[in-house]
Amino acid sequence: MRWVFYTLLVANLVYLGWHLTADRLERTPLTSSSQPAAKGAEAGSASSLALLSEQPQPGKAALAAPSSSQTASCTVVGPWSDSDEARRARIQLRAAGLAGRIEPVRVEKDRLNWVYLPPFESRQRALEALNELQALGVDSFIVKEGDYANAISLGYFSSAESAEGLRTKMRNAGYPVFVRETAREVTEYWIYLPPLEDGGAALADFLVGNPQAGRSQSQCPGNARWEG
Repeated sequence: MRWVFYTLLVANLVYLGWHLTADRLERTPLTSSSQPAAKGAEAGSASSLALLSEQPQPGKAALAAPSSSQTASCTVVGPWSDSDEARRARIQLRAAGLAGRIEPVRVEKDRLNWVYLPPFESRQRALEALNELQALGVDSFIVKEGDYANAISLGYFSSAESAEGLRTKMRNAGYPVFVRETAREVTEYWIYLPPLEDGGAALADFLVGNPQAGRSQSQCPGNARWEG
């Protein structure tokens, strides 16, 4: 019976040793290898994303920034109705040490309110209507050419109220009169000084000697060449 006792004892010792070894092998990968590696990968990914989002993007910044030509403001001097006069003024400014560039500008002047009868179908019909109006003492004339040929003009008024008063009076008399705002389009010549150049005392002296001219501010012309 003694050999059975020793056999059971050895079997129990072998089983105990195997169980302890298996338990150590099962715990080791979870505490020393797998978990730290996963944390390290996650931290590296978060760091990379933060750096990418904070990096400047020159392409987009350049597109968003307004160009200097869109925002630059120039001092302008004038106007002159004749390009030769503008050139002489630029020569004076150049002698005073101020560069400048002449720019023609189309503007509307002499805004008036035109009272008129619309164009008639023929010259003869317009003459008949004109005779009727003049017999009533209405100052009027026939438009001879242009888009309003054969219309009858009843006058130009700087006051909109005066024009409307005449229109109402003529309509009450049975004439289909209209009022239209008109203006005379002319070309003015202005001298633009370079950006950030206000002319200072030199420009002030120039304006004293040229009282017909004034100064103002305007957006600088594109691709300007400033002549000194």
